Amino acid sequence: MSITVLTDASVTYNSVDLSDHVESVIVDMSSEEVDTTAMGATARNSQPGLRADSITINFFQDFDTAKVDATIVAQQGSATGATMVVKPTSAAVSSSNPSYTATMSPFSYMPLNGKVGDASQTSTTFKCVGGSKIVRATT
Repeated sequence: MSITVLTDASVTYNSVDLSDHVESVIVDMSSEEVDTTAMGATARNSQPGLRADSITINFFQDFDTAKVDATIVAQQGSATGATMVVKPTSAAVSSSNPSYTATMSPFSYMPLNGKVGDASQTSTTFKCVGGSKIVRATT
């Protein structure tokens, strides 16, 4: 069993490769928890509800054309979003390098964040739009 150490994660949003600006990435494939506990139960019962997938990325900020700020701002508040693809490495998609793809929009974006002398970073949360959910693929 091998352990993955992230050193080459691949992040593409709206066909723009932003991988060289990514410090960290979290792919969250989750469902809402629905309480289905009925009268007479002696313990809580829960069922998975609607999917609530998101991807949170910490970027090193770049205001050049077709880089972090321009790419994210173009989709901020978009109900239709754009395609996000995240892979553990920049290699081709395979069983050992799956892709996670969804139509997403940035729901949280802070273009400036830092203090004097720091590299400017922005933590951005993308959420699925248009009924999309994150799909894992190995081919």
